[in-house]
Amino acid sequence: MKDVNYFVKLSTYAKSLLDTLPIEKEPQPLQYAVEKLYGKLKQIKEDEVEKLKILWVKKNFIQELPKKKDSIGLNTIGSLTDRFTILIIKEWCLRNKSNNVQNANNLFENQTKDIIRCLANSVPGNSAINSKITNIKTDVIAQDWEEAFFGLLAVNLVLWESQEVLYIKDISLLPAEELRAYIHWFAHGNMERNVLMELCESRYWEKINSLKNEK
Repeated sequence: MKDVNYFVKLSTYAKSLLDTLPIEKEPQPLQYAVEKLYGKLKQIKEDEVEKLKILWVKKNFIQELPKKKDSIGLNTIGSLTDRFTILIIKEWCLRNKSNNVQNANNLFENQTKDIIRCLANSVPGNSAINSKITNIKTDVIAQDWEEAFFGLLAVNLVLWESQEVLYIKDISLLPAEELRAYIHWFAHGNMERNVLMELCESRYWEKINSLKNEK
């Protein structure tokens, strides 16, 4: 097993990051999530990626490098990181929007910790299993694992926040033009998400494999 504490630190980092962002308690228009919130995330990205790099402790990953297994399923770094970031966002919202500390704690103890254990025991796989057949193009890039993780956390947060209005308010009251804008964003946002899941997978194992070369 690799360092479980590393992924716990990632969770702590992500929740601290959410504390600093312009996230409103009440559902906001799509423009708020896509422009103000996503804009802020893009603005701070470079500094936050550097903070993430500090969390990585190389010696804890050298101790036991993973061996390939026959059965992977959805337990790849990419798919697990996607679920991991969504659970972090959900926990934060329970704690800060709903003031439901008990449910937030239960979520972390009963679900997030399970994902963390899976992340710590993961082996190389293929996160492209979730890829859609589409003509939509994205310009998402990530030079390393930390940039990919931050990108996936960011897009999942914006998707979460932009979907709230559809779950909490009566969407039949929304103007047709606004509904089309939501559909357009969800299509493009989910494509970004899929690309970032694949980048999390590839960049993470590139980082791990670089440790083999240093041994």
